[in-house]
Amino acid sequence: MPQVTLMGHPLHPQLIVMPAALLPFSLLLDAMHATTRDQSFADAAYYTMIGGFVGGMAAGAAGAADYGTIPSDSKAKELGRLHGWMNVSLLALTGLNLFMRRKRRSAGTLPMLLSLITTAGLTVSAWYGGHLVYHHGMRVRGTNLSGSHDDAKLPGDQRMAEALASSAGDEADHRAQNLCGPTTIS
Repeated sequence: MPQVTLMGHPLHPQLIVMPAALLPFSLLLDAMHATTRDQSFADAAYYTMIGGFVGGMAAGAAGAADYGTIPSDSKAKELGRLHGWMNVSLLALTGLNLFMRRKRRSAGTLPMLLSLITTAGLTVSAWYGGHLVYHHGMRVRGTNLSGSHDDAKLPGDQRMAEALASSAGDEADHRAQNLCGPTTIS
């Protein structure tokens, strides 16, 4: 199964920011409405939730495509399944929440509780998603994980280090290596 990318980067992590930000923000807007009784907060919470739901559907589609690339006999497959089912369940709760508010934007007790459960669930699911990336290396290209001096170089650093090394001898060569990593002088 092909991996879904946008401009060379995995699409799923680019899309998850919408539901991960908008759904908790919808809860915050509901709390502001409950405190102030300003209807504009309830309306904004509803439309923010719609954005989070639509964004979650898009992120879920990209995540499902990524899931298909995980080797079936790996621990990552099991974690990916859990992460996916959690998110499907959270989108179902969000869909129910939106359905309950379709005529009256103001959140009652149950919609507020659904938003709270959704926000807590997103936090847990995000941990699993992060674990897939940072522990299992899902959709991460191989790299020198210990870092290198090349990571911090500006354009021309290597040439300046070589010039310093050639004009000042071994002492400058040693300083240049400490600043810019190993140099190769022809």
